[in-house]
Amino acid sequence: MPRKITTPIERIDQLIASYEDLDRQAHDLLDAAVAELRLECPNIPVGVLKACSFTRKAGNTLDVPAALKLLRKRFEK
Repeated sequence: MPRKITTPIERIDQLIASYEDLDRQAHDLLDAAVAELRLECPNIPVGVLKACSFTRKAGNTLDVPAALKLLRKRFEK
């Protein structure tokens, strides 16, 4: 069966949908990791934990791929 030819706009829409899904999944993983940290440090606000654990180490703004690499290192221990 021949592959359907998509227009550039359709492809962009597909890429945006894929990126949004991956971004949501990545943030869900980071939020789960921060929730675990909250058990260890209950008095520290969630935003501070996320900033100290991922955002500052990954860059000035949250670089999700860099943050996921930090999370992977945490799970490798």
